[in-house]
Amino acid sequence: MAGTHDKHTTPPEQRALTEERRATLRALELAATLGHFASSLDKVADEHAILAETASKLSGLVDFSSLNFYLVNEETFAFDLAWTSTPGQQTDIQREVDIFIEERTFAWALGRNKPTMASSRTMGRILLHPIATGSGPLGMFVGILRAEGTEHSADIGFYLLTITLFAASALLENFRLFRDLETVNSNLEQEVADRTRELTLSNTQLRETLDERERFRRDLETVFSSMQDPLITVDRNRRITKANRAAVQLFGAAEPLLTGRAFADAFPQAAEACLQVFSSTIDHGQAVREFRTQYRQEGMDRVLILSCSPLIAPDGSLGGAVLLIRDITRLASLEKQLKERHSFRSIVGKSIKMQRLYTLLESLTEVDTTVLVTGESGTGKELIADALHHNGARAHGPLIKVNCTALSESLLESELFGHVRGAFTGAVADKAGRFEAAEGGTIFLDEIGDVSPRIQVLLLRFLESKEFERVGDTVTRKADVRIVAATNANLLQKIQEGSFRADLYYRLNVMHVQLPPLRERRDDLPLLTTHLIARCNKELGTTVQGITDEAMQFFLRHPWPGNVRELKHVIEHGCILARQGLIGIEHLTPETIETPYIPPPSAAPAPYAPAPQPLLGHPAPRRSFRDLTAETITAAVAAAGGNKAHAARLLGMGRATLYRKMRELHLDD
Repeated sequence: MAGTHDKHTTPPEQRALTEERRATLRALELAATLGHFASSLDKVADEHAILAETASKLSGLVDFSSLNFYLVNEETFAFDLAWTSTPGQQTDIQREVDIFIEERTFAWALGRNKPTMASSRTMGRILLHPIATGSGPLGMFVGILRAEGTEHSADIGFYLLTITLFAASALLENFRLFRDLETVNSNLEQEVADRTRELTLSNTQLRETLDERERFRRDLETVFSSMQDPLITVDRNRRITKANRAAVQLFGAAEPLLTGRAFADAFPQAAEACLQVFSSTIDHGQAVREFRTQYRQEGMDRVLILSCSPLIAPDGSLGGAVLLIRDITRLASLEKQLKERHSFRSIVGKSIKMQRLYTLLESLTEVDTTVLVTGESGTGKELIADALHHNGARAHGPLIKVNCTALSESLLESELFGHVRGAFTGAVADKAGRFEAAEGGTIFLDEIGDVSPRIQVLLLRFLESKEFERVGDTVTRKADVRIVAATNANLLQKIQEGSFRADLYYRLNVMHVQLPPLRERRDDLPLLTTHLIARCNKELGTTVQGITDEAMQFFLRHPWPGNVRELKHVIEHGCILARQGLIGIEHLTPETIETPYIPPPSAAPAPYAPAPQPLLGHPAPRRSFRDLTAETITAAVAAAGGNKAHAARLLGMGRATLYRKMRELHLDD
């Protein structure tokens, strides 16, 4: 056909020129599309899309039967297959690639940084080309050539392949940077959003805090003004900064006239005592609790209780003090009018000895001195320590009690003074002692007469200087505590025997409180019985109303070797058995009703003692349980008119004992 040529009729040199021209056109086309991704990185889905697009461009340059892209793993630095045009040959291609890597063909190709031809026994010729940028290698292109021969346009194709892969490498690197930048931007945006929320929340909380503080301020103002007792705040110069309505009434001046005035000028009647309290609080930073003072006004004595605390400024400094005043004039007047006292805190008794004890305790509560309490076991020495502490200036401090006989010498030393870590086996940490724990309060040392000579020396030093060291430590410490010691031993006798230090005795015996045994104050028995029954009813849930006169007679004749402690146990025993009503003889312990008879004193019965009831004769001297015969018991029951309780009294024994003997003699029918 005219004007038409095919490849069979076209000369070879013209065909070569045509192929070269076609390659050039493909190169121009490729160059025009190289920036396809670069202008729209935000539209690229992932690296797989870049590799797929690159593969489509490479397939137009060189005749490949398979195109494969291996990228370097950023964590393992191994070459991982990222994209392939022939997934079915993936295993075979991977096997050849592993051989190239093992034979360092990959390393050689990376070093050349240009197309490298390699031969494969199974897949023929393979083209290796690095995927790299100025920052380093990103991976390797592995292309399996289809034809064995090389066309004239191969050089141009390989050249364009290199340009394409370099462009793809730059595109991959830019995409990764773009992706990382997006991540950073996303994180920054999230942080900004979170910070914004935090600031918004913080501002909201700040507003709420300010509102709440304002509410608190108004509430405090209301409480301050509504208090029934005078409340005054002063600055460091003792000038009044604020006073409530009760204080205005006490001072007799309007609040505006009080603000800014010197306290001594506003309240001269009690200025000396109040200024003393202010000095302790403002100058020494110590709170004052329940300080009692008295002054005379309009011909009468007025009694005030002062409590003062430091006033802390917003910056943490001491800005002054707040003073609370309680007027107890009426209460003090009632105390003076009370001629007879029946108790002092938990100590119960109305006898002359107990009245003297109360007077002594009142004097001791007003002074901060060492007290030695002596008396038989069970007389209530621990109650003396409670009374001295809770009625004194240290009432708001701790009361620490130590039984000195319950611990060995080494353990007692550690318990009293503390120890440091490693001082002895088992000391795994520092420990404060009882003296440190009692700071600002009172420590009660029970059974002080039984402590070892070493502990006596340590106690003597503390009494003299208020100083001590923890076990295993060299640091000298101080403790502001009041010491109340107690013992049932004769310390003077122990001094003569050499088991107790005389100097320690004199340091302890600054004030001596001697508790009388219960047998020396029998007129307190009715009052003590009533008090203990009420306590047992509360603790045991019983409803016992009292004790029969007959049982009280046994109480009055019992010697009470265990003193008040024994009486408490007898009352508890009776309440458990009686549950309600009155405690009778049948509810008493055998030791109480089998006590030998002690004639009552000739003195008139003390107040509160029950009136004696007529009995069938006087109780006989106690007879031995073994000496009782059936005839004697039968005669006693007959003389009592069949009343076995009266018969038991005639025989000088308890009713339970009589019943037991009658059962033994088979007289219970």
